Amino acid sequence: MDIFDWEELTAEMLNVTDEDREDDDYLPQKFYDKFGIEFDTGFELAQELILHTVPIVAGLSESHYHAFVSRKAPAMLMKVEKKAI
Repeated sequence: MDIFDWEELTAEMLNVTDEDREDDDYLPQKFYDKFGIEFDTGFELAQELILHTVPIVAGLSESHYHAFVSRKAPAMLMKVEKKAI
């Protein structure tokens, strides 16, 4: 899980296009305007929250992940592999 995954997730959440993201400050500012927290702080929060999502199984690899998924396409936008207990 990296910052690029976070950018993809927030871009979808906020309906930000790839063209909008050409301005490096656009997405972080839009995120701050919506939630009142810094983009990097949101990423830290998401890293903690993702572990509380229901594990899902990837179709091809059959690996288990905790993930935030797209509402528009059958894709995991931000994921972390589920660790065995």
